[in-house]
Amino acid sequence: MRIPVLLLLAAFFLVFFQAVPLWAVSADPARSLTLEQGKAEAASLLEKGEAVKAYELYMRLLRLAPEDDAVNLGLARAAARGKRWNQAVMAYETLLEKYPREAALYGELAHVYMLLGDREAAERSLAVMRSLDPSATIEDTDKALDLLESRYSDLQFHGKLRAGLQYDSNANLGPASNEVRLGNFPWPVVLDDAKAKGSFGAYLGADLDLGKRFYRDSPWWLVGDVRLFWRGHAASSLDDSHSREAQWGRAAVGLRHLSSSTLAEARLKYEIFDYEFYQRVSAYGPEGALIWAASPTLHLILKGAVEERDYSRSSTYNGLYGWTGGYLRGFFGEDNHELIWGIRHLRGRADNRRYSHYGWEGSAAYLFKLPHGLELAPSFSFAREYYDGPATILETEDRVDDRFRAGLGLTYRLSESWAIEGGWQYTRNSSNSALYKYEQHFVNAGLVWSF
Repeated sequence: MRIPVLLLLAAFFLVFFQAVPLWAVSADPARSLTLEQGKAEAASLLEKGEAVKAYELYMRLLRLAPEDDAVNLGLARAAARGKRWNQAVMAYETLLEKYPREAALYGELAHVYMLLGDREAAERSLAVMRSLDPSATIEDTDKALDLLESRYSDLQFHGKLRAGLQYDSNANLGPASNEVRLGNFPWPVVLDDAKAKGSFGAYLGADLDLGKRFYRDSPWWLVGDVRLFWRGHAASSLDDSHSREAQWGRAAVGLRHLSSSTLAEARLKYEIFDYEFYQRVSAYGPEGALIWAASPTLHLILKGAVEERDYSRSSTYNGLYGWTGGYLRGFFGEDNHELIWGIRHLRGRADNRRYSHYGWEGSAAYLFKLPHGLELAPSFSFAREYYDGPATILETEDRVDDRFRAGLGLTYRLSESWAIEGGWQYTRNSSNSALYKYEQHFVNAGLVWSF
């Protein structure tokens, strides 16, 4: 009888000592602390937009604590944001096996199915969500799926159409008087029809942006845009200077690379600005932008453009013009208000040395999202331009201009597609040449349709 007893005791101690490590893991304070620290770090990485790093950390944490709800949920979200959509589906399904009545999880799973391009599976998930949450209607969920399908489509396009009325206090950008004093010339110079002219008017505009991803999950996009704008003035006195109406158009095509934290793109553009089909300015050349999301609320932006300009009736202005700039964009508040500050360098090399220049411009713009669909957008800028020669043959000092602008835009959103826009902009151009001193107030109000 001793042998069976000894065997029984040996088996008991073997099972006991095998179970000790499992008990020790859950009871070890140091290991528990490591798990909590890891979860906090992974959540921080996910919040910063570093989904790949967050996913890798959550995978390590999953091996430590496979039943931890926070780890599984974080893994699901990190996988979805890191484009590991099949892994995200498996993580959500693991959670739903444990919490089959958690409606929000079905909503997040539907989002992942849309990222995979499987609308039928997304609809099934949302049908379960509606059965658990009566406040989620079929109309709302179908609308959400339509929006996601549009957002994640390999072909993206959106645009705006606008129309409105305007008032321009200085439609011809003229000085305060037809008589100006230039340099040390002893008598005022009389310029016919140069004085500032105010006018009411109207405007029409259309914008279209296109993007085509090379293939599913590709970071590369073929992008392009087309923009048209027309404005007309009621004042017949502008006929003499052929500035009663103007047309502007632009077309551009290029490449974009998009990652979780950066956007880089380069485009080739062609623009044309025309006064009454009488005097035209055309410009063509490359432009580029690089945006780095240092965090979800802070973006660093580099932009620049170079263009060859051709003036149909003032060939002395023809030449190569360009600029480069750096900007800081931030988001703040619960409503995600936006601000952007920056500075850029300006450069122009005209065929006539007198019109070549260099300079800089500092700017600040804000977007405040107010209640009831209102958006308020104040902006300010100051630029200084140094020219390589005097403005006229009657002057001896090289021309220097200071330009100050202040603006205020207001948008009232009637619906997702329709909005009322309004704005005011003030410009004061100071110069050591009286010919280029002017002030301008511009006010507009119109209706915008977005699609």
